[in-house]
Amino acid sequence: MSKSPLDFLGEFLPADRLRSLEEEVGKIVELPSVRELGALQTPQYGDDPTELIRHRFLYRGAICLLVGPTGIGKSAFLIQLGIHLAIGKALFGIEPGAVYEGRGLRILLVQAENDEGDLAEMRDGVLAGCDALTEEEKKRALERFLVCTINDLSSAQFSAAMEALLEQHGPIDLVLVDPALAYLGGDSNNQRDVTRFMRELLNPMLQKHNVGMILTHHTNKPLRGKEKENWEAGDYAYIGAGSAEWSNPARAALAIRSIGDDSIFGLMAPKRGKRLRWEDAEGQLTTKQYIAHHGDPGVICWREATSEEVEEVLSDGETKQGRPRKCHEIDVLHCVDSKEGQHQSYYTERGAEVMKCSKTAVQNCLETCEDKGWAHCIKDGQKKRYFLTEQGMKKVKSQPSAINWQIKLYQPPEKQ
Repeated sequence: MSKSPLDFLGEFLPADRLRSLEEEVGKIVELPSVRELGALQTPQYGDDPTELIRHRFLYRGAICLLVGPTGIGKSAFLIQLGIHLAIGKALFGIEPGAVYEGRGLRILLVQAENDEGDLAEMRDGVLAGCDALTEEEKKRALERFLVCTINDLSSAQFSAAMEALLEQHGPIDLVLVDPALAYLGGDSNNQRDVTRFMRELLNPMLQKHNVGMILTHHTNKPLRGKEKENWEAGDYAYIGAGSAEWSNPARAALAIRSIGDDSIFGLMAPKRGKRLRWEDAEGQLTTKQYIAHHGDPGVICWREATSEEVEEVLSDGETKQGRPRKCHEIDVLHCVDSKEGQHQSYYTERGAEVMKCSKTAVQNCLETCEDKGWAHCIKDGQKKRYFLTEQGMKKVKSQPSAINWQIKLYQPPEKQ
């Protein structure tokens, strides 16, 4: 009879080291599956039960991190999103997987910070503020949305409690956890603690029970000055307080961030965000939009922010902080339309003055309008004169500018 590897090692290792090794080997129930790369199956969009949020932004066995400042309404947002997903409807362009559209997901909210009164007020506020939901849909959402409050558990105890809940109340499709720090049981800045929580406890539990998770987390203290200005789109995946390990194991991320107002906020999708297929006013793919508090007394609910609200907040905030406003293509088109055939310098100088932005921003917008076929230029020596194309004229007629360019513009003297 041939010797096992452990028998062979026993001839060389001390007895205590061999016992330790036997214990470690005994913990391995089975080796992970190994497959050829070519044998992996491509997801079938439209017929994929693992897709919880389109287009595989979130799937079963994975975590989406929802990050935002304290006190802005993350819990209400989570409940509002859960109610919509429970009946298979989209919220702010966050769409349920195709299999669950109209049918809905079974939702379990596990939370620590709100008492029953707070939870009930958020529920009632969402139902009151979501006019697009029918009474039948609201009733069905409440039946498919379970709530559980868990406090004072370590990370390992929380994981065990989650397993028990999923066994007892399953099948569950999506778990909402609010907030992560209530269940970490360690230091948010310590990578080892966060890794244990995210990779060793949550991920295996979600994969075992074939469910997805949206995990809320608080942001760091607000950034200030140039540190904030230098942040780019992907950086927002790491705005959660503590170790970067919060975001690394999460397959997707959403972030709610302040834009300088206590009612209007930016909703960003810094990780896998392009999978959501959000579009801006120009029909271009984006990973950012703006949402606002409902506004009516007692209605705890989010809504889409209007372009006028956003423009007012952004322009006011930028003026206070001494930063230029963003230049919008539609405004530049209206600028050209108001006085066609002028040199490029005319539009960059007047546009920058009126829109409180840089000349370079206006010039970039002019070139973008040209690339999109909305404007064309004619060389006049070393200068360019701009005109609208037929497509640009249609764009101007279909989309007004917030600026009265006929009043704002004047003809500067030609430079010698």
